[in-house]
Amino acid sequence: MSTMSTSTRWLVGVGVSIAVASALAVVVALTVGGEEAFPEGTPERAVQRYLQAVADRDAATALDFISPALLEECGTIPRDAITSRRDARFRASLDETVPHDARVEVYVTISESYGDPPFGRGESTWPLVMELTKEGGAWRFTQVPWPLFCTPKAERAPVAPAR
Repeated sequence: MSTMSTSTRWLVGVGVSIAVASALAVVVALTVGGEEAFPEGTPERAVQRYLQAVADRDAATALDFISPALLEECGTIPRDAITSRRDARFRASLDETVPHDARVEVYVTISESYGDPPFGRGESTWPLVMELTKEGGAWRFTQVPWPLFCTPKAERAPVAPAR
């Protein structure tokens, strides 16, 4: 004789079904989900890898995508915009890629969220144009990409000598 009532068995069955469906959803998300990886050697892939480095707060990897000429023009590029992003999270979507002779413009939209939900959360969305050229077989940024910034050496105020 069974000690479970019909309603208890029904609830257990529903609970097991929900657990199985949840586990299946996780497996599908892990095997099918995720972002599309653009082909290696494309400007889209360079932008994707750069933005992944920003998301990972890996300034060294992100700076590897900056052209040597731009690094020379800027001198030291502050890394804090990458390494000190606090709780900000972002998504990026590729809008289009426009080739121009020796350079390419990659248009993306960034959506950044910050703060704690539900009431302390904010979100900003804006378009970006990332300009790259192929140098030494790799795509490099020729203008400082978000979230980095640079003050060109020519625009910096000279430092007065110490007395």
